[in-house]
Amino acid sequence: MKLPIAKGSKRALLVEGGGMKGAFSGGVLHSLNLYLGPQNFDLVVGVSSGACSAAYYVTMKQPEPVKSERALSVWYRELSGRQLISLLHPFQGKTFLDQEYLIDFIFRKKVRLESEFLGKRGLPEFRIAVSNLQSHSIEYVKATSTNVFELLKAATSLPIATRGKQWIEGKLYSDAALLNPLPLQDLIEAGYKEIIVVMNSPLTHISKPLGFFTGLLSFPRNWKIARLMRRLHHSNFNHARNIAKRPPLGIQIHTIAPDAPLPVKLTTTVRNKLYETVLLGTKKGEEAAKMLRDFFHIKPKQSEVNVVIATERKKLKTKSIAKKKSAKKKTKSKIN
Repeated sequence: MKLPIAKGSKRALLVEGGGMKGAFSGGVLHSLNLYLGPQNFDLVVGVSSGACSAAYYVTMKQPEPVKSERALSVWYRELSGRQLISLLHPFQGKTFLDQEYLIDFIFRKKVRLESEFLGKRGLPEFRIAVSNLQSHSIEYVKATSTNVFELLKAATSLPIATRGKQWIEGKLYSDAALLNPLPLQDLIEAGYKEIIVVMNSPLTHISKPLGFFTGLLSFPRNWKIARLMRRLHHSNFNHARNIAKRPPLGIQIHTIAPDAPLPVKLTTTVRNKLYETVLLGTKKGEEAAKMLRDFFHIKPKQSEVNVVIATERKKLKTKSIAKKKSAKKKTKSKIN
């Protein structure tokens, strides 16, 4: 299943994965919700854990700071500690990374993804990238209210950490990052001229080839996909970054990426590190969104202006409270 041919503004948003590094893209999309909503794109594509944050983003047509902030908090509140990833999970009949907890409990219930809004008028088409383990190729499946949760399971089927596969309508899927972590070339070939890419590592980062044993442990019964993963994962990753640095003639690519390696890695579950990563993402997202609004000549609606004003007031109030608490602590220490 290929990407839809570009129409309209030919503008797309691509969100990279990377396990728990997706906390950065979560922060970026929270800021985009406030300043540059999904209605400004014709297509949104999510890869791996990037699809999780993108799913929340594409279901909010208007700026919704409360809902968006709650979705963002999933990264450091619901996924920290041993809730999502634990070496003890196999002894409890679970995989190391508990997808049932992530998708069936968090996304379906506790912080509900409002899947009924997917594909509604005024919102972009949302495609989730997955690896087809039968055809050994990348597919971009359209997310709908009936398939999005199973698609998210497929997108987050990290080999070794999970079962590494998910059946959907007779097809066996896994994480798209196995074969292509950042399908920028596919968007260009589909005719998209303006592409915003959210990356979870610096633009200059270079991926090294995966080791032999990584491939063997990932797919011990499917040597072909194991070989393809070792051959394509790093080469497609590096190729996409080269394209982002030097876009083809007539293509505009805007990257939103951290300036330095993030405090978290693929499986980090330390709450304060996840929270720090989220904050880095929100800051980068806000800077990028304001720049992109000017670049695309997008005028904010009054409702969006009101949300931004309320957000700025909340920031000032938070800073004021923090200063007062700090002053009280200094006063107490002097008295003591």
